[in-house]
Amino acid sequence: MKKDHIRDYATEAFRYYAFMGRPHKEDLEKRYYQEALEEYQRRQSLGGTGISKPTEQAVMYAEGILRQKQAELWDILAVEKTMAQLHAWERQAVEMVYFDRSHKEFEKGDISTRAQKASIQIPVDERTVYRYLKKARNIFAYERGLRK
Repeated sequence: MKKDHIRDYATEAFRYYAFMGRPHKEDLEKRYYQEALEEYQRRQSLGGTGISKPTEQAVMYAEGILRQKQAELWDILAVEKTMAQLHAWERQAVEMVYFDRSHKEFEKGDISTRAQKASIQIPVDERTVYRYLKKARNIFAYERGLRK
């Protein structure tokens, strides 16, 4: 059996996407930009830096924050694109296994328990659920530009 090198990374990207409330990349980007501008304004109100063009400086600060969060935004976009390419049952399997209780860490046996539940509810064989998950991870890796 070939080792799945991207399994953990892709799984966490799906879980993070669910944890964040399934945002669109553009919406998240706008939110981060706005939060950065507000943070900059708060800092300025506590003690100015003496810069002659604070608006320009605020924009530069916000753009710097977006550059720092670029990998996260690419992950979100890759998950969005992945979910759009999956068929209904495949999406349902990903949501049931990866999205459920995304705010909590996985415990031993969580994935297999969730895969069993998904196989009953979808209904497909449990091995098919695992194939759906692997397909989703592979699409994610391709969309994210990761080496498989």
